[in-house]
Amino acid sequence: MLESVAREYGKKGKSRWIKEAIDGLIAKDTGLSSVGLGEDYETYDVSDLLVIDGLTFEKLQTAMTMIRRQDPLFEGVQSAVIRAAIRMRLLDEST
Repeated sequence: MLESVAREYGKKGKSRWIKEAIDGLIAKDTGLSSVGLGEDYETYDVSDLLVIDGLTFEKLQTAMTMIRRQDPLFEGVQSAVIRAAIRMRLLDEST
């Protein structure tokens, strides 16, 4: 992913790319059914700093609230939403 982002957005454009990914996830998956999908079978050993603006944070909070209403015991909701947005954006770019 980082190579793709660096090509399109430059080295400091990662946060903008992920912001756009979150916007795309919310627009395309209104029920957020792809959040958490298949994550039991994946391992995540990468962490990175993400800076998002206030509007994106509000959208992320809304998405987290939707997930919590569907499954109150879902752990790591914020990270799961961001990962789902990244996966969806990468899949969209590859087709």
